[in-house]
Amino acid sequence: MIYIVTALAGEAIPLINAFKLKKDISYTRFDVFKNEDIKLILTGVGKIRSAIATTYLLTKENPRPEDRILNFGICGSSIQEYQTGKMFLINKIQDHSTGRSFYPETEFRHNYPEERILTFDKPVKRKDWSEFPNILVDMEASGFYEAASLHFHSHRIHLLKIVSDHLKGEKLTGSFVQGLVGKNINSIKSLVNLTSKSSSKDESVLELKDYEIFESVSNDLKLSTTQRFQVLDLIKGYKIRSGGDIEFLKTFSKQKKPTKTGNKKVFEAIVDKLEDFSDD
Repeated sequence: MIYIVTALAGEAIPLINAFKLKKDISYTRFDVFKNEDIKLILTGVGKIRSAIATTYLLTKENPRPEDRILNFGICGSSIQEYQTGKMFLINKIQDHSTGRSFYPETEFRHNYPEERILTFDKPVKRKDWSEFPNILVDMEASGFYEAASLHFHSHRIHLLKIVSDHLKGEKLTGSFVQGLVGKNINSIKSLVNLTSKSSSKDESVLELKDYEIFESVSNDLKLSTTQRFQVLDLIKGYKIRSGGDIEFLKTFSKQKKPTKTGNKKVFEAIVDKLEDFSDD
């Protein structure tokens, strides 16, 4: 089964038609459409709604190990060269309000361009910022990912985004959004087909020795559960992009402090180091 999470009706309707999905009346809190291989949920706008709807769907479904989940939708772009209608597979998610980063893994071969995305709590305009990173922008990705990661390994979570505007306050109609999706429908179907044919084995990018280093450093620094998840996500991102080992993390154990505040600074140094690697 492939689960698809969309925010807007304009994003969902072309998929419902292309995959011949029918409304599932057993769901009462959100609109859900399905066929034998796909279930699509319409969440509404924002990372909180996306997280709630994703949790609602997956709690009812209890996904199997071979299942996958896809967040599909439109996004803004601060990069003017990215034309409206261009589609990207997301390789890094940053949450603007929390500062957290997440790294979806893509273990199958594909020809889709990849890009980072920054999730905001509300609509943003480029002119309201003195400086703005060259990045894609949306309002759902981080909430979706955090909810999905409770049920799926990171290599089974995918995000596919279509550029709809350039953060100039453009008003987007439902028909305009449907048109953008419709022009990309064959590429979307190809990605869904690719993910469904990928290996059903849940093989992580991390080896046993990587987990041993991670556990040793986490225990030495007395990292919280939340901090552990953040470091583990960053390690996976580093391994995917560099393929290198993580022996260098052992040096941070030697920097452990006798106080919680001191160890938090060491944790932040680890995060900075891994994010630097992942952004290279």
